Amino acid sequence: MKLVKPFVVIASILALGLISACQPAPIPVLPTSEPATPQPPTATPDLPEYETIPGVYLGTFHGTKASSVDLFDKIGKGVAISGVYLNWNKGFNNGLLAGNSYAGRTTLITWEFMPGATKTVSDYEGRVLEAIIDGKYDDYLDSWARGMNAFGKPVLLRFGHEMNGDWYPWSGILNGGGTLDGYGDPSVADGPERFVDAYRHIHDRFSQNGVDNVLWVWCPNAPFSTMENALGAWNKAAAYYPGDEYVDWMCFDGYNWGTSAFGQGFNARWTSFDEIFASSYAELQAINPEKPIIIGEFSSTEEGGDKAAWITDTFQKIRNDYPQIRAIIWFHISKETDWRINSSEAALEAYRNAISEDYWLSEWPGMKE
Repeated sequence: MKLVKPFVVIASILALGLISACQPAPIPVLPTSEPATPQPPTATPDLPEYETIPGVYLGTFHGTKASSVDLFDKIGKGVAISGVYLNWNKGFNNGLLAGNSYAGRTTLITWEFMPGATKTVSDYEGRVLEAIIDGKYDDYLDSWARGMNAFGKPVLLRFGHEMNGDWYPWSGILNGGGTLDGYGDPSVADGPERFVDAYRHIHDRFSQNGVDNVLWVWCPNAPFSTMENALGAWNKAAAYYPGDEYVDWMCFDGYNWGTSAFGQGFNARWTSFDEIFASSYAELQAINPEKPIIIGEFSSTEEGGDKAAWITDTFQKIRNDYPQIRAIIWFHISKETDWRINSSEAALEAYRNAISEDYWLSEWPGMKE
């Protein structure tokens, strides 16, 4: 969750050759005794990776309250992805993953590195990500990797989300920011560089433990331009990208804060889906035009506009204008404002109508097998 949220004609000319009537008739060419050499079929280009997914996976972060779980009955459809937030002081939880699997959904784990003032990071003030890079958490990472490997089914793992903001200990600004002389390559900003190396280190520990069922999610906060303008030109979202071999799903988070009281702390206003995501979507496409994109968190307040109309417009936009988006996680709790799908009967009805078609997928393949 965030504290600041301010995107041939190919002209074909067909030349017609006219043959004069006074020309002699052409001599017919008789076939030779040798058959023509067969030509190989024209190769069909592989589909971009995102197009192999036959729609958009629905997801929610709905907590554990019965009123939240009952949401699925109210909208007449379940979700393919269930979101959860876990600090690094929590051990591997097979029961959580198995429970979701039994219901036909996978789990999106937002894995939050909250080291606090522990002995492990006592020598890493202002650069806590280096503690990960230096192997201080390898035993913990290995225990999770072994658990994931034993579980065996797909799990979405989102480490260090919204790293381009300034509200989490893993944020670039809190790990060297735009300085160049504190870590690694002197031509690369230290904050993003440390984040990339920490992300890669975690990924590599899992690989060394033989884990191949984790889907790695990389997730800056949108709009990217707002984060860059607020913290500096060094804070480009692309600077935090660990590389195609380390990322399975690209991601972004974004909210319509409207005129909610909390949002007024940073001059928020009613904001359309396009205003939040369009420019950042183009930046993700520039990073990789083939990988699927997941919205890791999104929602709208009721305050300052028509939430039901916002929902209707948003789902139409995602389907028609954002083809790389193949999964969405609605932030379905009441927190800074009432983000819930059923914050009003009108919002609930709009959501129910928006996701009624089969294009909006409510099960993750293979989870019940």
